[in-house]
Amino acid sequence: MAELVTGAYLNQFLAPQLLTEFKNYKDDFIGLLGKPNKAALSADGIRMNKLINNVEFLTNNTSDFTATKMTFKKGLIEWDKQDTTPTEVDDAEVRYLNTDKRSQVRMKHSEAWKLGMRNYVMQKLAPAEDATGMPVLRTSGEVVNGRKRLTYSDMIDFWAAIEGLDLSDKKAFNLILCSEHKTDLIKDRASVNNYRDIRIDTKTGELIGFYTLNLHSNNYNPKYAADGTLKAIGATAVATDKNASVFFYHPNTVHHIEKVKVIYKPEHLDTISADPTSQFRLQSYGLTDKVQEYGFGAIVSGNDPA
Repeated sequence: MAELVTGAYLNQFLAPQLLTEFKNYKDDFIGLLGKPNKAALSADGIRMNKLINNVEFLTNNTSDFTATKMTFKKGLIEWDKQDTTPTEVDDAEVRYLNTDKRSQVRMKHSEAWKLGMRNYVMQKLAPAEDATGMPVLRTSGEVVNGRKRLTYSDMIDFWAAIEGLDLSDKKAFNLILCSEHKTDLIKDRASVNNYRDIRIDTKTGELIGFYTLNLHSNNYNPKYAADGTLKAIGATAVATDKNASVFFYHPNTVHHIEKVKVIYKPEHLDTISADPTSQFRLQSYGLTDKVQEYGFGAIVSGNDPA
């Protein structure tokens, strides 16, 4: 195959298409996330009220009742700002090209924004650590490449933990499998008798369900450190950091993106450079967040104890 080197051919005799990048842009799960009431949107973020349930249940009560007020608590979820890093294109590098490099740069920024937003959303859905209402379980299967595989038994344990949260809408249970856990399940499925519990789309081959869990999959996934805490995006990885599949109960989520701004400085405004330069980037304000710290979870690959 041809070796790629920096630069571009300037004559007209070129293959008609640009080489395709192989990146996974799968983000269908984002469409399941909760949408805020438009009236709650503000310049600073999304305003929210929560009615605090203070109702008690009594058995064999013999005293007079005293009515109490049920109060609201209010909160503001502030916008996050998303940017792509600017790209510059000067006149000298595009003057003789028979392809519109500026247009291709804009497409690459759109792709980078979509990938970045997907990663951001998954990171925001993942629990910071194991907590009440947000179980984080470790896999327990055979050791391969320094981690323990996800097993059918692990899935039962996690599903039982989610069922134990007593969430009202069982159709809203969503688990985004990381690629290694998806492979583990397919491998383990072949060795158990209850394989019908894992539902597969016969047209696409995708895993789509496990009991009340709706299954999704993605090649990106958050990572957890050995102490069970969520690693930040871009944090330096170490050998004991492990990949995670993320669970979310979508009624407890909120997702909103304001208009994506195209920030463009055309070359005709550059009166100084010998080769006039244009610059391009994208910017947006928006957020994905947990409406409450309840109804989320993760399955994290266990570490090799050796």
